[in-house]
Amino acid sequence: MRILRRLSAALTAAVVIVSLSGAASHPFPGYDTRRLTLGAEAVSTNRAIFEVTEGDRLAVVLRRGTIPADTRPEVVVRTPDGTEAARSPWSETLAVATFNVWTSGTWSAEVVSPGSGTGTLQLVGSTRRTTTVNGTPITLRVTKPGERAYVTFPVTAGRSFTVAARSEDQVAEWDLDLTVRDPGGHDLGTLEEPDLESSASSRDLTAAATGTYSMELTGSDDTVGAVTVFVTSPAEPKSVTVNGPDAQLTLTKPGERALLAVPATAGQRLTVVARAAGMADVRLLRLGVQGPGGSPESLQGAEGRQSWTAVGFLAHRTGTHLITVDPEGWSTGRVDVAVLQPVTVTAKAGGPAVELNLDRPGRTGTVVVTTGAGEHLTALITSADVEPAGEHTDVVIRSPYRSVIGSASLGAGVRADYGDAAFTTRTAGAQTIEIIPGGALTDSLPTGRYTVRVAGSSTVAAKVGGPAVTARTPTPGGRAFVRFDAAAGQWLDLVVRPEKATGETGDLALIAPDGDELDRYSYDAVADTEGTKISFTAPAAGTYLLAADPYEDRAGAVTVRITEHQVRGPAPDPPEAF
Repeated sequence: MRILRRLSAALTAAVVIVSLSGAASHPFPGYDTRRLTLGAEAVSTNRAIFEVTEGDRLAVVLRRGTIPADTRPEVVVRTPDGTEAARSPWSETLAVATFNVWTSGTWSAEVVSPGSGTGTLQLVGSTRRTTTVNGTPITLRVTKPGERAYVTFPVTAGRSFTVAARSEDQVAEWDLDLTVRDPGGHDLGTLEEPDLESSASSRDLTAAATGTYSMELTGSDDTVGAVTVFVTSPAEPKSVTVNGPDAQLTLTKPGERALLAVPATAGQRLTVVARAAGMADVRLLRLGVQGPGGSPESLQGAEGRQSWTAVGFLAHRTGTHLITVDPEGWSTGRVDVAVLQPVTVTAKAGGPAVELNLDRPGRTGTVVVTTGAGEHLTALITSADVEPAGEHTDVVIRSPYRSVIGSASLGAGVRADYGDAAFTTRTAGAQTIEIIPGGALTDSLPTGRYTVRVAGSSTVAAKVGGPAVTARTPTPGGRAFVRFDAAAGQWLDLVVRPEKATGETGDLALIAPDGDELDRYSYDAVADTEGTKISFTAPAAGTYLLAADPYEDRAGAVTVRITEHQVRGPAPDPPEAF
């Protein structure tokens, strides 16, 4: 009897086990009649099941069918154990739930909030291509809503590479995105909206780990289209020397970068000049410089300048510096690169002129002037034999700490070959006058010869209510200053009479005790027969300066008388303090 009872219990347990096994093979009751098949037509249903394999990249597309127009349904995808894998709300014409399969088996799709109607569900797959770094270009196509196309390629850790993409359709695909992922599936960035223009979308990357990387093309809503992608990596750096011949680089693939290695000494100030020689449709030519330690020394791109880019940098360490040449766009061709050191000469304030021969495109010049603090100086620059003729030149004056204390330009105005810049030194030491042919306003890199002279200034003291004083420039092109004290709120009149014999014209600048320029005036020895009258209220107590600056490189003198304003009749309001 005991044996029979045990056998009965064992048979009962066996029946239970069989029953549970059968339930596990059909985990979605009511779904079996509606199945989705990859690549098949859409099925009219609000619930369906489908078979998947680990690693599949799929999407379930929901269309409205008979679902009422005022209803906004969603589509939800679930795994065999009921875990939600993807959910997509309704867009304008459909809903697309995209997902990657991490476990094989029977998955399900369900329409949420369909109202009184029935939608249509369709299972859409993906296409896969393979390539290699610097391999042939690959065209990825999305031919139906929800479809994805991707390409994989192996990369070793530490390798730099660039991905570039461009639409191949007749109309720009504004809703196509190309996402780059690492071997673990992590998003490394998206190339958004690749279009038909010559400028390709691109992204520069460095592999953090060895493995298979991918680019996946997706479209928003019902967007379809094709995109051609390149994966490139720069070759070993070519060598170039400071002031040596141009390095000629040939870039054969869109998105391709090139590297140059240049030895530099700590403290050297250099300029990298890249010129697109025969490279068409360059919208942005970028240059990057890395020091021996790998830290970026400088990075610059010149938007809209189609023929060249120049970037200056200071070498902080002695050793090999790495230059990256990166033309953004769907263009190939030759780029000529030079690394140039500025032509540097020394001048003295009040001394003779010095010359700079800037004989290579992109080469700059530097004039070093050692001064004390608080000196009022003027740099006078004349150009000759500039090619192309009439091109612009920038002049920047810097303090020993590299802050800008003055600027000028050549190439515009009455005298295109002349420019001057007045400046006041803030600290004692080596002030630098930088001559930059081409500047920021030209599409060319001119060459030419430049003459620079640094003129000093003179200062005379005057008293309010005292006699008139004469301020005379010490040399042509210099400035003359009149120094006077004023009380806060004092209303003063300054009468300035230039020498009539020279027919002198120029500018007058009123400078406050803190060095700020309060206002600027002009004078003309011929037109202003009674002189130039300046009336102002002193904003603060202290020593003021009136600077007389004859136009261009002329000399001259002005007579200045300072009085308190005399009121006759009803007292007018004094001018507002600056």
